Formats: sequence, structure tokens, C-alpha cells
Amino acid sequence: LGLARTAEEVAAVEIRAFPDGRRLTLGEVAEVTEAWNENQPRLWFDGRPAVELVVKRATTADALETAEAASQFLEAFVPTLPPGLTVHRYDEASELIDQRIDLLVRNGLGGLAIVLVVLFVFLNARTAMWVAAGIPAALLAAMALAWALGHAINMVILFGTILAIGLVVDDAIVVAEHAETRARRGDGPLEAAMQGARRMAGPVFSSSLTTIAAFLPLILIGGVIGQIIREIPIIVVLALVASLVECFLVLPGHLRHALSATAAAAEGRASRFRRRFDEGFRRFREGPFRRTVARALVHRYMVLALAVGLLLVSVGIVASGRIGFTFFPSVEPNNIFTNLRMVPGTNREETLERLLQIERAARAAAEAYGNPGLVHTSIAVEGIERNQGMSGPRQRDDTVGAVVVQLVDSDKREVRTEDFVQSWRDSIGPIVGADTLTVRAQTGGPPGREIDVRLSGDSLDDLKAAAGRVKALLASYPGVSAIGDNLAYGNRELQLRVTPAGRALGFDIARAGNQLRSALQGDIALRFARDDEEVEVRVRQKDRPGGLGTLYLFGPNGAEVPLSAVVAVTPSSSYDVIRRERGLREVAVTAEVDENVTTNNVVLAALRRDGVAEIAADTGLEWRFAGKAEEQAETFSDMGVGAGIGLAGMFLVLAWIFGSYSRPVAVLAVVPLGFIGVALGHYFTGFDLTILSMIGMIGLSGIVINDSIVLIVAIADHEREGKPVHLAIEDGACDRLRAVILTSLTTISGLLPLCFETSLQAQFLIPVALTIVAGLATATFLVLFVVPAMLAVGHDLRGLAGMRRASEGQVVLSGRGSEPEAITR
Repeated sequence: LGLARTAEEVAAVEIRAFPDGRRLTLGEVAEVTEAWNENQPRLWFDGRPAVELVVKRATTADALETAEAASQFLEAFVPTLPPGLTVHRYDEASELIDQRIDLLVRNGLGGLAIVLVVLFVFLNARTAMWVAAGIPAALLAAMALAWALGHAINMVILFGTILAIGLVVDDAIVVAEHAETRARRGDGPLEAAMQGARRMAGPVFSSSLTTIAAFLPLILIGGVIGQIIREIPIIVVLALVASLVECFLVLPGHLRHALSATAAAAEGRASRFRRRFDEGFRRFREGPFRRTVARALVHRYMVLALAVGLLLVSVGIVASGRIGFTFFPSVEPNNIFTNLRMVPGTNREETLERLLQIERAARAAAEAYGNPGLVHTSIAVEGIERNQGMSGPRQRDDTVGAVVVQLVDSDKREVRTEDFVQSWRDSIGPIVGADTLTVRAQTGGPPGREIDVRLSGDSLDDLKAAAGRVKALLASYPGVSAIGDNLAYGNRELQLRVTPAGRALGFDIARAGNQLRSALQGDIALRFARDDEEVEVRVRQKDRPGGLGTLYLFGPNGAEVPLSAVVAVTPSSSYDVIRRERGLREVAVTAEVDENVTTNNVVLAALRRDGVAEIAADTGLEWRFAGKAEEQAETFSDMGVGAGIGLAGMFLVLAWIFGSYSRPVAVLAVVPLGFIGVALGHYFTGFDLTILSMIGMIGLSGIVINDSIVLIVAIADHEREGKPVHLAIEDGACDRLRAVILTSLTTISGLLPLCFETSLQAQFLIPVALTIVAGLATATFLVLFVVPAMLAVGHDLRGLAGMRRASEGQVVLSGRGSEPEAITR
């Protein structure tokens, strides 16, 4: 097309023709050179210049398939590169996804294996086999329903599936155990299977509904936490629905054939193990357990007092700080970021030298761990990149830069990330000319910093002064690091103002500013594509030794006027970026917390105690906590609403199944007892309570109620037979001992492998598994004795109320002079 595409071609462009035939080219009046844009960020990787490519997937794409496609592309592309050019892949999210899926599948299979062992121990082999067959059937059906609803398989779905392993088998256990009990008493296999399903229909439906009522309100949790855990209640509810269908439409048919083994056992033809186990369990149930229940009924008020006392002790352990609280624990990170901002006016070369110093410190820290022989290749700096010239989105400045260190996978090294971060900080030493320097590990979970204090007001100077006081306060707390604020001082600047003389000559702000920008930065005359990149042709004045003082501006009439004649220049300084929120200027003071030393809640409480409000009030500023603290407050608010809805739903279900408004209160009173095991479990294992622990406690409430329902229904059956209250309670507890133990053991078994998982990738999931395992183990023991005691106390209270009504009736009747027959009536 005749377009000049190189510096030589541009220099040969004719810009003027003279009458005598001479032609003036651009190269004769200007220097035409070709160069890269020096203001672009520069990147090095392991000491070599580099280009970083970030591969992202669409929200609807499969992460593992996208990673596989990228791998196949690179396998074909890398061999075509020229010698000396290498490709290094790092920080791949697909690797973490693979690891965590493998972790959850491995633990899920382990939990399933333990569940099967428990079933075969407590039930005869054929019955246990058909009960166990319902587990994959229900889970596969739940997966199919989730897929039909538009959900994809991910970590949260898999974790919810592990949680559901122990839940879906509970319904089948209750039906099968009751059918087996009837078969032992002489019912035929068909009759036993039918009656087992019919009699347990109410308790099983109600227990499933209470569990659904406990889990389903978790969908109401908003924010990032809600997005993370929303699929847990969905997959659990779907699994429970599938379990109900399997339990009543499929299982009875299989039990008809399986219960023939129970009939054989009744005739003495069972296996030696089965005879011994059943006989041993019967002796335990009719001996020590029955006597213990009887004593609990005699000392029922002491039992309740002991349970309440344990609950108060558990609450006290948490309230005293012996068990910490971490909103959302981060997985052991592999990436560490160091952000550097030099003082205003620092040139690019000096900033680069300081980044090199930080990189050398990172390598020295790695050598310190590797050379003395304390560990063998326990830590390696897989890649270090120096990223200069970028201070954030759409911000470029020669005074800022970053060093990113990626460690080898956390499960392949013994040195923890926080230890390396501290060693790196110590190795860096003082940075001459640094304005701010932060070293922090990558964090996961909800967005936002661990500590984020927002100050807002009108005066920037007041904001900066208050931010400095808050930073000094944070620096006094142990375990707090990477302290900084986002109100940074900018470079020195020159403020230009058009003088009255300049306005008289026709200059205004727009004319002077446009000409000044063209002189200093140049104008883009043309853009064109060359090969696979865009080239700009920029025209600007050649640098002058005199700076701004030698510049001339063109007036409206074309006359040249010195800049100093029409513009007043005033040196000044200002802030780099001014942020506003809700119409007010705002500064954020941020910091990170070492969870091995303290927690963000402890630090935030200390800030309130030590006067962050007074710091803001001294300068007339407003303040608030943002970041993860803001997300935490929103999540707790939503959880409170969800818990209230869940309790109301469980109460309605219990009132329906019991036909009473008082017995549901007794059942729901057992729910807080699960916290005893939760507190003790976290205390003795050293784990902090987390938001996932709180979610686990909501789920635990529904599971605990299931055992209570099974127990109370059996007691009610014996009461209807006309037995005395205490004897009915004893017989009901003994009848349902196997079912209660079995339902609790299967739920515990499904999550038990996750509690003992050593992989650092599972550390944020362990608290919720520990919550259900420890809470259910303790609550099951308490249910077997506290619920009978509560029922006995309820009988006492009803007796007292009846005596009081009878006494009031006698007074009224005697006042009317009634006969003894009337009193009797």
C-alpha cells in the first residue's frame, strides 16, 4: 500500500518540496529511530528476560480439560522455538485441582470401606450387603440430579458427597435393623421386611426431613462463603431424597431374601462370629447398658445437671480463647509475594537494583535451609520473577516492583511457608530508598486481607496521619506482618497555571496543556500493524538541556511565546492515588496475620481495645473493618437467619411426628450438647474453630436429632403397650441401642479418614469433619442417657401439673358443697 513500515522508510518520507526542485525529507529535520516503549513493565524469570502468558478458562469450561489442551499445545509448540528460548510452567491451578480431587476421592473410598466394615459387624452379611448397596445407588442418583440441575463436579461437591456417605445409609440401617429385630422375634422374612418399612416410615421420613431442614438453610448464606459452600447442602439434600426412594421402594424387596439368614441365626445355623457377636451385644445391652439407663433415670436431675455443666465448660473453653477462631483458614501456599515501592523520584535502574537485592535474599534463604543438611532438598525456589513497573491495575510507575517466589509443592517439603517468609524477611535487610516493602504469602478463601481497617474523611493529611498511628498499633502485636496502607505519596510534580498575561494572549488551560503534553510525551501520528504486533509512530520534541524553561508555545495567531511568559510553574507533591468510598476519601490500612501465632479476630479485638476508634475521632474521621472481617460479619448474619429457619423447620417436623408440642422441645434441647464434643475435639487436636466448623455444627444438629427420634419413637411404642414410664424408657433405649450406635458409627466412619489426613491441602476441610465426628461421638453417648433422663423429668413435670390441677379442682368443688362422687368424677 506504499506505507512506510521501518525507521529508514519513515526517514525518507518527503515533507516539503522547494521551487528549485529540492525535496526535504523527514530524516533531515528529525531523528528517526525505532525502539521498544521504555515505559512498559519488564519481567525476568530466574535471572533472564521473560514474557509471562496467563492462560484462563471460560467459567463454563472444564478446568482439567483446559489444562490438558494447553499441555498438548505446548508439547507441539515448544520444539519449534529457537535455541535458548525456554518455556516454564508454574502456578498451575489444575495441579491443585488434581491433588484435591485425588485427596477427596481417596478419603471418600476409605470412609466407605470403614462404613462397610461397621455394617458387616453389626448386621448379618446379606442384610449388610443390601444396606451397603444403597450407598453408591443414592450417591450416584444424587450426582445425576446435581448434573441435571446444572452443577459440575468440584471439590465442594466431592466433600459434600463424603459427608453424605454416612447420612444416606442411616435410613436403610433403621429399616433393616428393625426388620432384622422382628425376624429374630419369629416373623417371616416377608412380614419382617414389610413391617420394618411400615413401622419405620414415620421416623425415617422425619429424621431425613430434620436433616434437610438443618442443611437446606445454608443456601441462604451470601457472599463468597455462600458461593463456596452452597453446593454442600444441595448434594446432601439430593442424596437424602435418593436414599428415601431406595430405602422404601427397593430395600424391602432385597431384605425379604436377606432376612432368611436371620431366621437361620434364630435356629442356630448362623456363623460362629455372628452368634458370638450377637450374643455379646445382647449381654451388653441387657446388662451394663440397661443398668446404666436405669441409674440415669433414678438420678435424672443429676444427669441433666452434668450435661449442662459440660456444655458450660465447653463454652467457657471457647470464650476464654483456649480455642481460637479463624474465619477461613488458608491452604499452605506455595507462592510468596514481595511488593516494593521506592520513594518518589527513584529511577527505574535504582528500583531494579533493589529488586535484585530482594531476589538474592530469597535465594540466600533457600540456601540456608538446604546447605546445612537439616533437610534434603526440602525447599527449592522453583521460579523467581522480577516484575518492574507495575503497581496495580492500570498503574505504572518506575518506583514500584515485585518479586514472586514459588516454592515446591507444600507436601514435598518440610519447611513451612511462614518459616520461609520470615527467613526471607531477615535476609533482605534494609532497603535503601524504600518507601514500603511487604512480604506475604498467597492467601486463599474469601477475598480481602486478614486485617483491613478503613479510615474515611475529607483531609488527606489527616487520613495519612491516622493511618500511620494505626500501622504503629498493628506493629506492636505479635504475628502481624505486611503492614501498609494504600495512600502512597506520589512523585514530585510541577503545577502549571496560566497567568493573566497568558490569558491576554489567548491562552487557556486546554491550549497550554495540549501543547505541553505534545512537547513532553509526543503525539501519535500513525498506528499500523507489522507482522503480529502494533507499531506506533510518535512525534515529539527533542529533549532540551534547559527543560521546561526552553519550551515555546504557539498562540492563537501562530506566534511563538516562551512557556515562562504565559504559565506560572509551582513545585509541589501529592498522593499517588486518591480512593473514594461512599463519597468520602478513604485509606485502607492492611496487614497479614500468622495463624500459628494469633488470629485476625484477636488482632481486631485488640485494635478496638487499644483505641482505633479514638485515633479516628481525634481527627474527625470515620472508621470500619473491611476485608475478611466484613465478609465474616455478613456470613454470621446470614447463618443466624439460616439457623433460625432450620430450627423452626425441625420443630415443625418433630411436632408432626410426635403429635405434641412439648416433646420436640425436649429433642431440640439435645442439639446444644453436640457442642461439647466439638469444643473438646478442637481443643485436644489443636485446631481452631472456623466458618466451616460452624457449618458443620448446623449439619450436626440434624444428625443428632435423628438418633433422638429413633429413640423416642421406640419409647412411645412401649408406653402404648401400657408399661410403666421408667420401664418403657429402659426397654425403648435397649431396643434402639443397635440402631443409634450404627447410624452414628456410619456417619463417623465416613468422615474419619479425613480427620487423620496429613496432606496440607486438606487442612481447611479437617475442622468440619472433626466437628461432625467429635460432636456426634459425644452427642450419641449423651443421647442414650440424657434423652431418657429428660423424658423422665418431663413425666415428673406432667405429674406435678396434674396434681396441681386436681388440687385446684378439689378446692372449687368443695366450695360448692359437692358430694364425694362429684369429686371423683
